[in-house]
Amino acid sequence: MFYTYRTSWRITKIMVTKSSYSSDKAISGIQKTVIQAEFVTRGLSCLKSNPLTVEDINSLRMLKSPESSGAKCFTACLFKNIGILDNSGAVSASNVRQNAKQVFANDETSLNNVEELVKECEKVNAENVADDKGCDRAALAFSCLTENGAKYGLDLKF
Repeated sequence: MFYTYRTSWRITKIMVTKSSYSSDKAISGIQKTVIQAEFVTRGLSCLKSNPLTVEDINSLRMLKSPESSGAKCFTACLFKNIGILDNSGAVSASNVRQNAKQVFANDETSLNNVEELVKECEKVNAENVADDKGCDRAALAFSCLTENGAKYGLDLKF
């Protein structure tokens, strides 16, 4: 179980960290900690049905788009659990706003930044994908989020 927890924490840690530059857009250290804890908790449940290889973990840590079906489906599960993807596997800013309120309840700027980032990434919904579970779309969303996060004060590097 320690390996699974440690593995999940490493993977989910890449998703949101405080920006490395000074900006009023950057999330606070407390917000970052709360987000990481949520990702770990929700990521653990995804590992049970979507196991990852060491190669998958390393790729995700380097912010490379998931390539294996296991990594894509893990990402889809995690994104569904945190509201980035809806139940049909589409990127949805309205769903993410509900979950983001738990972290950014008193920080309208950060809440709007998260929502705007996900809105920008809703464009992946127009892409043709090979699966109907949302795994391929999750990989596209992962790429979009990691490529555009810094514009919204969400530097996804750790």
